[in-house]
Amino acid sequence: MNTKETISPLSETAVAAILEERIKDGIYAPGSRMPAENSLAVDLGVSRRFVRMAYSRLVERGLIQKSHYRRPCVAFSSTVPIRSRIAIEPTAANPVAVPTIAAILPSYPTSPGGLSIVAGIHKVLADRESPYRLTFLDTFHKERPEVLRREAQAIQAAIEDRVAGLIWWYYSDEDAVLQVMKNHPNLAIVFIDRHPHNLHCDFAGIDDLESSRMAVEYLIDLGHTRIAHLKDPGNYSTIVEREQGYRAALQGRGIPVREERIVHLDWEEDRMERAFDRLFAPANPLFAPANPLTEPPTALFTTNDFIAYEFMKVAESRGVRVPEDLSVVGHGNIDRYAPREFLTSVDQPFEMIGRAAAKLMLKRLSAGNELSRTYQHSILHAPLIIRSSCRRLAD
Repeated sequence: MNTKETISPLSETAVAAILEERIKDGIYAPGSRMPAENSLAVDLGVSRRFVRMAYSRLVERGLIQKSHYRRPCVAFSSTVPIRSRIAIEPTAANPVAVPTIAAILPSYPTSPGGLSIVAGIHKVLADRESPYRLTFLDTFHKERPEVLRREAQAIQAAIEDRVAGLIWWYYSDEDAVLQVMKNHPNLAIVFIDRHPHNLHCDFAGIDDLESSRMAVEYLIDLGHTRIAHLKDPGNYSTIVEREQGYRAALQGRGIPVREERIVHLDWEEDRMERAFDRLFAPANPLFAPANPLTEPPTALFTTNDFIAYEFMKVAESRGVRVPEDLSVVGHGNIDRYAPREFLTSVDQPFEMIGRAAAKLMLKRLSAGNELSRTYQHSILHAPLIIRSSCRRLAD
């Protein structure tokens, strides 16, 4: 059989140059994954081999990094090691250098939780008459690619401004976070809300596993046994540990964990419609081929309040009422900021998290050039706030 090899109009060097230009233009944001080899090959009209060779070239140049995922990640720009930049010498133009702590986190317009964290940080710095000033870099946006771009810009700006430390609520892939830590090993970082898996680090937040177990046990105490779990996209520690709490509550009460009732969302626009169909159309063999008679849930626990409200909107449009037909518990307690206090939710004490993070940061920075490697987690109480989104199941 005769075969003809497709001749690409672009060389491997040209493919690498195109990708480098896209990285510089921000089309591929720092911290994000590069496109799959197949899709990029179709996009550029080249073979997968050329894409693979171009990726290898960019890895050698430090523009992208290999990861345990199939696709490499765009590198955060490497600069002069942060240790050599933190000490700012006074000059005639700048007689007194003010050391700075950067808070990098999202501030949702519908929830002042992020601003509450910033307020907590500022209060500690003010009360202790700290020499450090605070700069707040907001990463919020509705679209995830823009969040990643803003986060990358914030990290780069903080490093270029020679900050003394970062208080960071990250949204990048964990590989990108670890790369920042690797490039700047002496930069003090305190993580909030979430932290890298299996890594010694300073962290201020709540016990996500225990708070979630408590929330699901509340639903069980109301008589619910068919409890579904709706998970955010991603694999952050918060998502993993809140699922663990969900499982622990069911198993601790002798209730089987049904995998078809656990829905891990993606970023697509119709994700809630698909989640609803999976939970409330179990007779459809597309969703539960092994359990065609599985009954729909009577209760739902979500990893945050935003997706709880997003799901409730779809459910009620399909005729499923909350709480009459479905009891819902969220996580985050955003209703404290809303005129309609409706959703039962785990309370995250955002201002106290900010205070705890600031205290950990000041302790870390007080060690000076000899940074202690004894890391701490400051875990705060997170009670369940009971409202009207749940009802007792009739016997």
